[in-house]
Amino acid sequence: MVGRVPAGRVPQSAPMTTPPTADGSAPEPAVQPAVPTEDTVPAERPPVSMRRAMAFMTTTSMLVPLIGVASAPVLARALGVEGRGEVAAAMAPAALVVAVGTLGLPEALTYHLARRPEAARRALASSSAISLLLGALCWTLSWAFADSLTGGDSSLVGIMLVGTALALPTMVVGLLRGAAAGLQMWGTIAADRVLSSVLRLVVLLVLALAGLLDVRVAVISMSLVPVLTGLVYWRVLRRRPPLPPDDPLLREREQEGPQRPVTADVVAFGSRTWLGSVASMATGRVAQLLTAPLAGTTQLGLLVVAITISDVLFILVTAVRDALFGVSARVDDREQLMAISRSATLVGAVGALVIGATVPLWIGPVFGEQFTAATAPTWWLLLAAVANVPGLMAGAGLGAWGRPGLRSASFVVALVVLLAGFVLLVPSGGAVGAGIAAVASGAAMSVFAVAAAARLTGARASAFVVPRRSDVVALGSEGRRAVRALLARSPLRRGPRR
Repeated sequence: MVGRVPAGRVPQSAPMTTPPTADGSAPEPAVQPAVPTEDTVPAERPPVSMRRAMAFMTTTSMLVPLIGVASAPVLARALGVEGRGEVAAAMAPAALVVAVGTLGLPEALTYHLARRPEAARRALASSSAISLLLGALCWTLSWAFADSLTGGDSSLVGIMLVGTALALPTMVVGLLRGAAAGLQMWGTIAADRVLSSVLRLVVLLVLALAGLLDVRVAVISMSLVPVLTGLVYWRVLRRRPPLPPDDPLLREREQEGPQRPVTADVVAFGSRTWLGSVASMATGRVAQLLTAPLAGTTQLGLLVVAITISDVLFILVTAVRDALFGVSARVDDREQLMAISRSATLVGAVGALVIGATVPLWIGPVFGEQFTAATAPTWWLLLAAVANVPGLMAGAGLGAWGRPGLRSASFVVALVVLLAGFVLLVPSGGAVGAGIAAVASGAAMSVFAVAAAARLTGARASAFVVPRRSDVVALGSEGRRAVRALLARSPLRRGPRR
């Protein structure tokens, strides 16, 4: 089945792009709309380039955790271990509300707008209405169970409810981001990631230096930043006229037969990914929801620092996953997807070894000596990040190949294993027990997702996991290409102005 092109996909061999510009970047298509207006953008999709998507997403993903590592000490030193744990506990329900309220719609928008870009505004309007309604319901439930969500700490109830209310506009930003991925607007997504990270660091640093940073201010400021930076997605809302008659995508739709309304398609796809989206978000937030009740806020504070460090790898991997899903929803190249999965696993393993070997040298000076106890949990979470890589890549393939239910099932498996591990290990092992549970969860998810993807494609499971010599050669080639491009743009390589 490898190489089979489902209906609605363009095989890799099909001509998808115009020739590159002189500097090697992908050009913007020059297609005149049928009825030009000042609120109209070209109907033609931007060039579908895996290299372009990966370049934007991986470059910014490396910056995001670095800024996160820089901002984490600001919170840690201003609030202490217990205060940092309280911030995490107060913000955890908001993240869960975002996952539940969006109903899997961001991924659905990515999948369908990759094929129906002219329907972006209609799809976003209906998706936003559904998400905001569900978000309001989730906030009501958060209010009803506030005491349980805050571990009985009445001082955190009000702060948690404010953070959860601010999750509603964050949900809309998530929908815009999903639509931008489907429209191949990788530069816009990269700008959002960079601006959000930089603005968060600047805001927290200014508040800390002014002596104004406490738990309440930290929660409000960190909740507002993604809403403000989400304004970069304004171009997603511009009108896109119908596709021209000679567009290959339009011919593919005609072969498929009558099209359902885009809202019905988006909701149908989202309903199959919703459980997986909730499970994925819950897996990422279980630590902040359960560690405090099971082991106390001190252990939660240590675990949050460990998560911040290990996120250097995890954010990079998820950025690759998101780009892979967005491009694969339009271009079906399964061999390329498996190669990227193997390469990402190799890069993740090397990165984990480097970070793990050096973390004892700098965790105390950077975060404070009271956080040196977070070293062991950091090691386990780095291992967990590597264990997740093949499953995340295979899951991106499952979603892009029209099998979002299997992708969701892999996240559910991960959540079930993580919950069991937390109940068994965290009460006695604290942050270390949480790290061990994360390793088991990531391994279980990867086994399930890789097995499902291998069965669907007819490939061996090792094709998603075990690096090959060709992968090492390809990584070296891409690395040299990136260095040459960087040097070519360096002022030191340019001659003097005349």
